[in-house]
Amino acid sequence: MSRRVSALVLLAAAVSSVAVAAPSLPPAPAKPAPDVRLTGPIKITAERAELERREYALYRGRVKLVSQDMVLTGDRLELRQPAKGQFEARLTGAPARLDHPGDAEGPPVSASAAQIIYDTRSATVELSGGVQLARGTDQLTSSQVRYNLAARRITANSGGEGQVQIVITPPPQAQELPAGPPTPIGRSP
Repeated sequence: MSRRVSALVLLAAAVSSVAVAAPSLPPAPAKPAPDVRLTGPIKITAERAELERREYALYRGRVKLVSQDMVLTGDRLELRQPAKGQFEARLTGAPARLDHPGDAEGPPVSASAAQIIYDTRSATVELSGGVQLARGTDQLTSSQVRYNLAARRITANSGGEGQVQIVITPPPQAQELPAGPPTPIGRSP
């Protein structure tokens, strides 16, 4: 079995059904706490893979990390497993990309940045370096963004490099149906 395949098998086995620590956010009064457990295997593809220690792997060349809930792509991925089944993925690229599909809680989120760090223990993604983020039709540009996957909360910071720019697109207005011709009095339509 090749190094790439064995690294993939080890990673998928380690993270396939592990609970992730809930973020430290105030609970919503009407809703139960979100379930942020990984819901399926993690699949990683790359041109090269190296396993240096049981808890560390390095992937290079057209890297793609796919889970049931998210897709990360880039040029280089460092994967650390500090706790059983939990991991931290540090992805770099020109640019690195994140795609998180929409659900009942919110619209899809897609982003690009020089670096993306995904930590399963906190269910957060840290993006830095020329961040371009879209949430539905809304757009955000910043040098640093923190995205809480469970709460779908986005926090942006200029990092001292200008300002955060946000463009919020209002939903389209409902168009009124044109009224039909008037019905003469005394006649049924």
